[in-house]
Amino acid sequence: MNFRLVWVGEEDDPDGQGPARAATTTAGERGSGELSYGLHGTQMVRRVRLENGRVKCTPVANFIARIVSDVLLDQDAWQQREFGVEAELAGHRFAFRVPATEFHRMGWFLKHLGPGAIVYPGQQQHARAAIQWLSNSIRQERIFGHLGWSKQGADWVYLQPAGSLSAHGPRCDLTVQLPAALEFYSVRSPEPTERANAVRASLRFLSLAPDRISFPLLAAVYRAPFGNVDFSLFLTGRTGTFKTAMAALCQQHFGAEMDAGRLPANFASTANSLEHVAFAAKDALLVVDDFVPTGGAGDNLLHGVAERLFRAVGNHQGRNRMGSNRQLRPSQSPRALLLATGEEVPRGQSIRARLLIVEVQPGDVHRSSLTDCQNAAQQGHFAASMAAFISWIAGRYEQLQQLLDTRVRELRNHYPRVAHARLPTTLAQLQCGFEMWLQFALEVGAIEATERAKLEQRNAQALIELAALQTKYHQASDPALRFISLLGAVLACGFGHVADRSGKAPESPEQWGWRQKPNGRGWVAQGVRVGWVSSNDLFLDPAMSYRVIQEMAGAERLAVSEQTLRHRLREHGLLASVDVGRQMLLVRRTLEGCAKQVIHLRVGDLWR
Repeated sequence: MNFRLVWVGEEDDPDGQGPARAATTTAGERGSGELSYGLHGTQMVRRVRLENGRVKCTPVANFIARIVSDVLLDQDAWQQREFGVEAELAGHRFAFRVPATEFHRMGWFLKHLGPGAIVYPGQQQHARAAIQWLSNSIRQERIFGHLGWSKQGADWVYLQPAGSLSAHGPRCDLTVQLPAALEFYSVRSPEPTERANAVRASLRFLSLAPDRISFPLLAAVYRAPFGNVDFSLFLTGRTGTFKTAMAALCQQHFGAEMDAGRLPANFASTANSLEHVAFAAKDALLVVDDFVPTGGAGDNLLHGVAERLFRAVGNHQGRNRMGSNRQLRPSQSPRALLLATGEEVPRGQSIRARLLIVEVQPGDVHRSSLTDCQNAAQQGHFAASMAAFISWIAGRYEQLQQLLDTRVRELRNHYPRVAHARLPTTLAQLQCGFEMWLQFALEVGAIEATERAKLEQRNAQALIELAALQTKYHQASDPALRFISLLGAVLACGFGHVADRSGKAPESPEQWGWRQKPNGRGWVAQGVRVGWVSSNDLFLDPAMSYRVIQEMAGAERLAVSEQTLRHRLREHGLLASVDVGRQMLLVRRTLEGCAKQVIHLRVGDLWR
């Protein structure tokens, strides 16, 4: 690579912008240490003033670049700085942004300018300094990278790309840039005379399906803007039950264009991308569509994506990552209220404990009402109702958040723990969100006090009914209950057997995994021995029974260890006795002439 040194007298090129004339040097010429940077034609140079008054110029790069903007990317939970850069190379102009943490390494110029861009040998840090030296009048910008609430001065503002919402009207002075998946999130406040009509249009959603379906869904829609949720809704049903159509109507409360064909997320995406989108969709509803296991090799991956997403919501914790600089990046825990759809419900008790499952049966959705609601949503009425509600919240945001916390603590004691400990709080959150929306509807004249009371009563009853329906999903995924169910299947299928205390065939041997000999004289044990039975007492070999049950479970293995399983059995009251003296869940019994450590169950609990 060839380049030449250029000497420039101060009187020839005082600012480094004009043409330079060539000069020669002698070995005795030394620099005074005064360093600056400038331009020479289409390249950047560094300049050192010599003791004899001349200026020694050394090219540092064959392109020109300047920082034109200092951009602060605000994610609410953390902030990141980027520099807006404009560059010129070979007559072409470029504009792009560079993260501040990467700017000094100068690894970005090839990425944005291409292979024709050259930083000369040994000049990398001089090129970086030259860009900063040449950058004048740098604009200060702040860009929000999320939806939802942000306090601006004394006011609470709900951020969105197409004009953020406040109690005093839209704010156009705030810049919001979202991931491409969220590009259609946009609500606009209606005129005061149109607010009541918009709210009435949203209320017609309740006519779509039975109350146990429509009320929880609409309650979730209006609970979403308050943020800080630790649960998700899962809308499940066979193909053709219109579950995606209903989910889309919920989503269209946050943007009229997000119909069934343009939902913001689906389970075909990676776990990382879903987590990122759910992080940016702060204080909003996010539909994640189409959880459909196929029975193939990809099902474990699909279940893994769902587990990671729903667990992150429930725990308010995203996945930590390390950047290329070996520094931990801020986690991106989901901040949206998730409404997922699928033909099956994700497996696992701990995951289902974080879900409120709403099942749609064939015929539940009224098609004529569905068409009417779809028309209203496409015309923007649903989004207008949400915009008016958000503006209403903005004027009393802190007061309503305090009211929400107080009211949830009061309401959750009214719901029985029929499935899991999280359920009462989840139901209370939905009821409280719906009550606040009804208060807003009353104040804007969309409903009267008597209608409000009736709707509150219907909503509470619908949530109680839905709570009772959660039991079957949690029993199916509860490891203790599955263990008991699978044990019965093991014995019925001959994969294992239970003997009497002496190791022989017990009473009613066919019930305990034994088959009669062909000649009808005696019994033959099937499979491995998993335990012993004596009257109403069933004693299980802990290791052997656990292994056989896991084999019987196949792909849907019990997601707990052998020891944890025993604790779950005790929590359900399924252990007939424990060793209190040794503080152990296993008990000692003499079986087949030997002392054994066994799990003590009741026969009645196995065959009930």
